[in-house]
Amino acid sequence: MTVSPAWSGCVDAKSATGINTGLSLKAGQKITILADGWVKYGREEYVLAAPFGRVKEGLVTKADKVLKARFSASGKSYDVGSGVYQWSVPESGELILLVSDSSHSDNSGSFNAVVYLSEEATKVPVKQGEWKGHVPATSSNWIETDVSVRKGDTVMLIAAGTAQYDSRGRSFGPDGDSQHPSAQKPDPTFVLPEALAGKLLIKAGEHLHGIGSGGTDWQVPADGKISLIFNDTNSASEYANNTGGYDVRFVVLG
Repeated sequence: MTVSPAWSGCVDAKSATGINTGLSLKAGQKITILADGWVKYGREEYVLAAPFGRVKEGLVTKADKVLKARFSASGKSYDVGSGVYQWSVPESGELILLVSDSSHSDNSGSFNAVVYLSEEATKVPVKQGEWKGHVPATSSNWIETDVSVRKGDTVMLIAAGTAQYDSRGRSFGPDGDSQHPSAQKPDPTFVLPEALAGKLLIKAGEHLHGIGSGGTDWQVPADGKISLIFNDTNSASEYANNTGGYDVRFVVLG
């Protein structure tokens, strides 16, 4: 059975006052909000944010919920992030969703959000898990997250940071080294041959995917646990001379 949301729409990152959903809610009423998508909170390339966090100087900040809720234009803001499940509305008023920022004029993009009222809240997807940690470029072992997923789940991921390999000292980010020969021809010695050297890889069960810095939600193709690794020649000695690594955060919606 398909469940229709009470409201769905886009939350413009440029709007300082937010988007009024037109839903008049009462304190104590239970609602579910789900959000996804990506915005930029400035003009620089690295200023990427998902509803649950933003990149600042190479890190996804802790407890930095970018998507907020208000119930009056001048009222208190409440954390929503990538979603709240059967949330007890803290005050009466019309639900407003907004991107939290000190200045909205240089923002771009929008989040997608849906709101379900209490009678639908038990029928909608919920957050299955989340993880925040570091993937070192020096480790030839997969970084196990202990987050279990099922085929069809959605992974929303942000990764940032820099790494280097060999003795050349060239720096690159989670999307990999675009100047490496692997950009022209797949390297069969790599963990994932068709992915660039240094790209962040994600695995669910035995299925590998080059996810890089994120920015696109990944529909999980197989059951299993999520693990991550830096893409390099599949040999411990090849990883040993690398430096750096990536800070990663993701959430799973089922």
